[in-house]
Amino acid sequence: MPSWALKLGSLCITLLVVAGSYDYAKLHLKNAAAPLQPPVDGGSGPLTPPAGVSPTPLPPLVGVRGNRTRPPSTPAPFLNLQPGVQATALPAVTLTHVS
Repeated sequence: MPSWALKLGSLCITLLVVAGSYDYAKLHLKNAAAPLQPPVDGGSGPLTPPAGVSPTPLPPLVGVRGNRTRPPSTPAPFLNLQPGVQATALPAVTLTHVS
């Protein structure tokens, strides 16, 4: 296949995608009369916590200055394996990190 045919084919496909995108955008115009937030039925009271209730503080997730360490975590639960599943000799996962 000659190189000019590949170039012409890629040009045609590109132009078809551009024309299709333009047609889609033309048919799906933004409705300027649409409300930004739909109305809510009924009013709500003020969002204040009940008296005497205070949130519990979270422990620090990373060590703070002064070389203090994190609070100890609870151990992971032991898994009960089904009869067809065999355990490996690898060490257990003791720490998982989620960012």
